[in-house]
Amino acid sequence: MTQSAVPATPHPAPVPTTTVATAPPTRAQPASSTTPTTAVQPRFVAAPVATTVPAPVAPVAVPSPSPGGAYSRLGVVTYYGAAPGTCASPTLVFGTVVTVTNPANGASVRCIVDDREADTARQIDLSTATFAQIAPLSQGVIPDAELSW
Repeated sequence: MTQSAVPATPHPAPVPTTTVATAPPTRAQPASSTTPTTAVQPRFVAAPVATTVPAPVAPVAVPSPSPGGAYSRLGVVTYYGAAPGTCASPTLVFGTVVTVTNPANGASVRCIVDDREADTARQIDLSTATFAQIAPLSQGVIPDAELSW
């Protein structure tokens, strides 16, 4: 028997291994020894917004209510070609029921505002038929009629 000239290579010793059992992850509460933080959490703060202040508005003349609770004023009344029972006003809201009284004879008539009068010198323009109930058409104008609504 002949021996080989190559020395035998030593095999490294096996590394001892241990098996560690791992538990599945859980949502455990933090330990009671944990101290809650009292630090202030940062918050979103909106930047100031530039605002504009509206210009002062001139006071609007509001007619004062008469003792009966309705509003009234004196003014110039004329007539124009419109449906009977209707009238035009430069300021009153459409649908307002207005009573127009002629102070010369005490006659009065009611009309509904359904048109806008362009001439603000007159308080109201009655339909031709409505005007004829309180003054002759030949008069054309009632200078100081009382309007109430």
